[in-house]
Amino acid sequence: MQEIKLGGTDTPLAASREGSTISPKVLSEIFDSFEDAVIVADTKRHMIYVNSAAERLFGYSKEELHGEETKLLYADEDDFSEIGRKGINVANDPAAMNYRVLCKRSGGEQFLAMTTSTTMRTADGNVVGFIGIVSPARSADQSLDALQKIHNITSDITMSYDEKIASLLRVGLNHFGLETAILSNITGDDYVVESCVDLRGELEPSTKFEVSGTYCVHTLKKNATVGFHYAGKSEIQHHPCYQNLRLESYIGTPIRLDGKLYGTVNFTSPSPVEPFCKDDYILMELLSDTFSYLLYKKISEEELEALARIDALTGLPNRRATLERLTQLIDQSSRFTENLSVVSIDIDHFKKINDTFGHAAGDQALVEFARVASSLGRKTDFCGRIGGEEFIFVLPGANLESAQKFGDKLRHSLAAEAVELSNGESITIKISAGVAMLHNDEYLESLLARADDAMYRAKQQGRDRVCQ
Repeated sequence: MQEIKLGGTDTPLAASREGSTISPKVLSEIFDSFEDAVIVADTKRHMIYVNSAAERLFGYSKEELHGEETKLLYADEDDFSEIGRKGINVANDPAAMNYRVLCKRSGGEQFLAMTTSTTMRTADGNVVGFIGIVSPARSADQSLDALQKIHNITSDITMSYDEKIASLLRVGLNHFGLETAILSNITGDDYVVESCVDLRGELEPSTKFEVSGTYCVHTLKKNATVGFHYAGKSEIQHHPCYQNLRLESYIGTPIRLDGKLYGTVNFTSPSPVEPFCKDDYILMELLSDTFSYLLYKKISEEELEALARIDALTGLPNRRATLERLTQLIDQSSRFTENLSVVSIDIDHFKKINDTFGHAAGDQALVEFARVASSLGRKTDFCGRIGGEEFIFVLPGANLESAQKFGDKLRHSLAAEAVELSNGESITIKISAGVAMLHNDEYLESLLARADDAMYRAKQQGRDRVCQ
């Protein structure tokens, strides 16, 4: 065996001395993993090797291309002749040549390609063939336009995170010329459409699929951007997603938050498109990073907002959150003429607990109250801390009688469970409560005032009771 050099470089390839033929096995080991199409031809420009990417790009199998003249891949025979005269010629300088040329696929479809070609020479300088690396040439202006739009969207302080995500999905759709864009959230085998733009109007957020039934399973398996421009003529033509939905084109990439998989961003269409190029893969990586950043910021701010609405000691909604939620329920009950009752609650002799056993004991009493109260309500009910030892319990759909029964049930449940203090002593929580039911066209302030009045009557009547 002897060595072959690419152009004037020192990169060797194995070759047989017999006719200086090139080893297909060696070529396959080197080039089959390339994302760009690689074509190796002999000195007469007959193809002796193509990689898998070349099969996908041109729509021919390796067997169909083997031995054929590279003229088969040119849309214009004059380009074939001109490029042969300028660079693909044994007499020419070995330097690599870069050029754009109009190519042709097996079905006759034409596309503009960026090609880098060079001669393959033995160590003593004899030309034994040519090698070309081919990728679709997407407009540089188009890529720059997409990058500019991404920058403008992410830096727009007037847009919400959800608006930015939707706008970025549209940028991707326009860039790739596809029809559906999805930002997914993936947990186990559950694939949930978190945000989407569907030009056909068939897909909605919160739609759920099995990951194994989506093209994204290939993206997750590779843990990198994956693209199929013509699924029906690719290795995934038997995948359930193609069999069920006939999606011909797909490009998707993983999204990670704090090093953990969050989901994917992907673009699809039932129509085939030009093969995706390097710039497309780079754009997908940029979109993935951008979505990751936006999601991180959105989730962080939502968590901070949630913390700002929770009482740190009891874990119950604080005054702000409680009143906001109650206002919404009042509006809802008024519109649909449904019952709504509230229970205003005050822990009896709370100051005495603090004075006798210390503020730590008072905190224990508040935490125990919250635990018991939260365990008694229905899923639609909620309890909030208004301040100090004051709470309200909101009962959507309940009338006065139901609210009265609930208040007594809470009172008895608290009395049945003594609070064990850190000093070994115990206390029993007792409450005074007042109930009120929403009147027609009543507002928040009036409803709470009536519940408070009833609670104060309970105190005046000796505490440890519920009044209307």
